[in-house]
Amino acid sequence: MEPFRLFHNLLSSQPMCFNLFGPLVADRELARRLVDRLVPEEVAEVHLVDLEWAPEPAGDYLGDGTAFDAYIEYSTTGGQRCALGVETKLTEPFSPKVYDGQHYRRWMRGADSPWRAEAWDRVQARGHNQLWRDHLLAVALRDHPQRRIDGSRLLVLHHGLDRGCGRVLAGYRALLREGDASLMSRTLDALVGLWEPALDTDAERRWLQDFRLRYLDLHRSAGRTDPQ
Repeated sequence: MEPFRLFHNLLSSQPMCFNLFGPLVADRELARRLVDRLVPEEVAEVHLVDLEWAPEPAGDYLGDGTAFDAYIEYSTTGGQRCALGVETKLTEPFSPKVYDGQHYRRWMRGADSPWRAEAWDRVQARGHNQLWRDHLLAVALRDHPQRRIDGSRLLVLHHGLDRGCGRVLAGYRALLREGDASLMSRTLDALVGLWEPALDTDAERRWLQDFRLRYLDLHRSAGRTDPQ
């Protein structure tokens, strides 16, 4: 977590993530209603919502500083315990730095690996290396030898005008097996539209309206051209 970035850079994805998921941290009923609209299975209970979260010890997973911007752990009505890791993007691109090695590759060998075998020499490419590592972390939660998670996904949440993120996602999806459901993506406006009908109180509606005003109603900050 970067305190200065969080409180002073409103064009950064970190404060956006806190503004969007912060209210869910302490309100598990609100979290249940909203997560239920976000994932395909029916959500019975949300156990944890956290921000800037990574499993510990790091050496048991990717062994680096990879973390989810937001993390949600929940149970389904069918009794499964599931995890949703969230990567948020507002104006920043994915990190271009390339990381690779056996501590990453070991998580690609599972029976339910989402990656095509012929894509192994491309998953670490510079354009989507950060996305690959986020995805690996979600898979590692599910496939850990002492696992307590039955199913996991990575959700990439980005602004609808961020076409660069859309291109990265499209290129990365081509490396995944057909029908794989471990990677999800949503635009901010789609997520807000999905959540609005699930809000029960004026305070909840005001929170999401404020989020829409800050991050989606961009015409409000456009320069005026009419005479004063």
